[in-house]
Amino acid sequence: MLERIHSLPYPGVFLFFWCLAMMRSHTMYWIGRGITAGTARTRWVSLLESPVYARAQAWSARWGVLAVPVSFLTVGIQSVIQLSAGVARMPLRRYVAATAAGAIAWAAVYTTIGMAVLSAWLTGPIGRIVVILAAAALIASIVVRRRRRRTAIAETAGETGFVSRGRQR
Repeated sequence: MLERIHSLPYPGVFLFFWCLAMMRSHTMYWIGRGITAGTARTRWVSLLESPVYARAQAWSARWGVLAVPVSFLTVGIQSVIQLSAGVARMPLRRYVAATAAGAIAWAAVYTTIGMAVLSAWLTGPIGRIVVILAAAALIASIVVRRRRRRTAIAETAGETGFVSRGRQR
């Protein structure tokens, strides 16, 4: 399988990943639109007609166009952002433009870095070890960065006299 992927020209692989990203994002968008349409026929219709929901729709129409392409570079919240764009009824012409830009970024990442990781993983145990070590280094750097940030915030809070009590449940 890997040989077949490597035999394809770069533009073909890029186009494949771009189409994949467009299909996935639009599927989530239309599921969100379906949720909204279904909710309009239930007792929850008052929520869709509330001023808060109208403001959320206006915000999504204005600023969601920036959140959608950025979501393609995230892990874990991409689908939620696509779904929320549909629920908030983001205008389709803006959504298509935003997803096209985001899908270009996603396809570029997966065509280059993603294929390199796949190649390393499938070439044998040494490739797997390299991928696992790289992932571990990335996770460790994220954890260290977050701890340093929390320490800096705690030190700043101590200097100003403000002490956070954490989240209240």
